[in-house]
Amino acid sequence: MKRFLTPQEKKVLRYEKDRRNTVAESRSLSRKAIATRKTLASRSLRHAQNVATARSAVVLDEADPVVRKTGKNSWQKIPDAPLADYVGRTLKFRSLKGMNAPQQMSVLLRKARRNLVPRPKRFKGPLQNDME
Repeated sequence: MKRFLTPQEKKVLRYEKDRRNTVAESRSLSRKAIATRKTLASRSLRHAQNVATARSAVVLDEADPVVRKTGKNSWQKIPDAPLADYVGRTLKFRSLKGMNAPQQMSVLLRKARRNLVPRPKRFKGPLQNDME
């Protein structure tokens, strides 16, 4: 028989699995921006190939058979921040600014932050400074 999760276990799982966009874009705009950036990277690669082909057509003796991959790897997706990191940084930022009294981090939030897989984090705005 299936074991049901307690509300505390569900909360820890949400802290670990849920993500927040910290690159200062809304969710819908970031989906559009991903497609746009990939398109621009591919376009710059095609442009570099066209320029290299045109140069080799003009000067056949000095033609470089290898086209440099400029622009192909110029943009990469950045994973969103885990909710546990986002909430922890937000609470710490609020307490440093005096917006609310310094609180103890909840046991569930601490447990979720311990279980996170370490990844490079990118925060924009007031959360970008490492406050730990």
